[in-house]
Amino acid sequence: MIVFKGKKLIFYNFLLKFKNLTDKTGVHIAKGSKIICRSTHIGDGSRINGPITIKGKGHCTIGKYVAFGYNIRFITSNHEVSDVVLQYALAKKIGLVPKAGKKKNIDIGHNVWIGDNSILVPGITVGNGAAIGAGSVVTKDVPPYAIVAGAPAKFIRYRFDEARIDEIEKLGWWDWTLEEMKNNIDKLQD
Repeated sequence: MIVFKGKKLIFYNFLLKFKNLTDKTGVHIAKGSKIICRSTHIGDGSRINGPITIKGKGHCTIGKYVAFGYNIRFITSNHEVSDVVLQYALAKKIGLVPKAGKKKNIDIGHNVWIGDNSILVPGITVGNGAAIGAGSVVTKDVPPYAIVAGAPAKFIRYRFDEARIDEIEKLGWWDWTLEEMKNNIDKLQD
């Protein structure tokens, strides 16, 4: 697991300007990514294959073995729309004190796939095994093993029937070692 917080946040973002990051737990983050969220946790084996932006004042938690496409954006807070002046820089320049936008965390389960150019907005949860189609704008929670797509993202179908979903959840294979996964390959195939 990689944790982006405090001084590590600054250090990792500096490195990401020049190179990919891969740690001993198999987390891979593509060069050009910007993780400027107050606190981000990325689970073992997750792969950010193209630049990603995670920003805002909330927290972002990403499970194990999540697969990311290119140019994905996570936003964990928004501007306070009840302010007359919406631009923070202008508000400060003219002597206003802008209200802090509401922090809303983003939580991504294990074994999720997120397609290219998707946007995930504050306060959503994506369940284990979900798939988000390319170009989606996710404004609501995504149930485990659901396929969603569109702007805004809409439910299309479940990846498996209810019995298979229960079976996968009980396995909890994302907590296995690589050796256990290799030894139980038959349970991971359809």
